[in-house]
Amino acid sequence: MKNKLFALLPVALLTSAAVGCGGYTRTPEQWTEDTRQVFEAQNDFIKTCYNRELKQNDKLEGTVTVTFLVENDTGRIKKVKLDDSKTTAGDPARKCVMDNIKDLRVKPADWNNGKGSFTWEFKATVPAPVETPEETPAS
Repeated sequence: MKNKLFALLPVALLTSAAVGCGGYTRTPEQWTEDTRQVFEAQNDFIKTCYNRELKQNDKLEGTVTVTFLVENDTGRIKKVKLDDSKTTAGDPARKCVMDNIKDLRVKPADWNNGKGSFTWEFKATVPAPVETPEETPAS
């Protein structure tokens, strides 16, 4: 059985205004791209976990959406929570995501805090059967 793991674009990423001046400041587009890269760097680990879980349940599919904060000064992704209203995958897929996105950082750290969400799609696919030509009886 083949499977696919898709990392979707972050649903939303907002920054809060900073007091003072100086430091690195991302645009909303930069936040989206930099955060996407950090989460997608974990896809191989998440996929390995998902493949292991597929052996137990070959119908394990759905989406996992998390919300999070990015701490200014450190770039650490904190307060990661499952968004149950947008998550359709079962507990094994949820656990694969949550276990593999701990202690991530967006580098360089930004002057502003960030807030956003990110969605992974899990899809188990069965390979299409290979057609073989019909045999005709010898006459």
